[in-house]
Amino acid sequence: METKDLLEELKNTIERLERENRNLLDEMNYAKESPYLQSSILHLHYEVVINRDEVMSKEFGHRINEKHGTMYEIKTQSRRLAQLLGLDADGIRMMVTEAVQNIIEHGYGKFVHVSLDVHNNAVNPYMVCSFKHELPPGEVYTLSDINRNALKGDVTSEHFDFESSRGRGEFIMKELTDERRIINGIEINPDGQKIRYFKRILIKYSNPQGPHEKVTFSELKREIDRLDIDDVVCYFHVHHLSEEPTAVTIATLRSSARRVSEIMKENGFQPVDEENYYRTVFATYRPVADAAMDKEKLLGLFAKVRQIVHQELDDRAAS
Repeated sequence: METKDLLEELKNTIERLERENRNLLDEMNYAKESPYLQSSILHLHYEVVINRDEVMSKEFGHRINEKHGTMYEIKTQSRRLAQLLGLDADGIRMMVTEAVQNIIEHGYGKFVHVSLDVHNNAVNPYMVCSFKHELPPGEVYTLSDINRNALKGDVTSEHFDFESSRGRGEFIMKELTDERRIINGIEINPDGQKIRYFKRILIKYSNPQGPHEKVTFSELKREIDRLDIDDVVCYFHVHHLSEEPTAVTIATLRSSARRVSEIMKENGFQPVDEENYYRTVFATYRPVADAAMDKEKLLGLFAKVRQIVHQELDDRAAS
């Protein structure tokens, strides 16, 4: 083949590769570059339930094509949704990667739930990334526990662990997130079994210094809507507006609310907010002294509240 023909073939090959590269870039960045999507789409929801056993046995620890993996699907969706709000798409992708990998590797149970939500109609638009899995019986994993583990992954911390990678993922998620919420709850899983679950909620705002969304307990309210008239409610939410807990919200039936309020006052808490929902009361309390928010004291306090709820359940069963 003559030099002229070789040059022509090389030129055609380069042009073809450049077209393919432009198409790939357009596909990757269409949401960021569109003059319409960032203003027309007000809310977008993505949700997936992962068979954790399948991923652990067939993907993790095996040499597979990355683009064929479960992780790639979720990472790609997170990057696309982040672009709709003009967020750091690569940062969101990294944050979601760490959260999904953490929940699959260190989680418990068969199912992992991942949801990504874009809220573009808020005063300060934001993206919510949620990750949920089953917990072993009797276990809880709080934000205080998470912060302690994150210190092991922080090279500037005296608690940094040079011999283990544990804590690195928690540190990365903490650094890449504007707001974190943790839920330890009870629900019915896809197999119909009653289980304890852990849910990590990571929120990223368009303006990190702008207003943040108030905790509305919308997920819990949806669960309450599905309860029978004879079911009771007992829910605890610890608010973290800084590194340490700052307030507690307790949801019970109205019939238990007065006794719960008395217990909280006796233990150094004062009521600051109350919301009635159907036959339930969401009451928020702040401690008079910081010591009242000690983890062991909170667990003891929650046990006293549960006794009230259990007594009401027993009374209903006896009547």
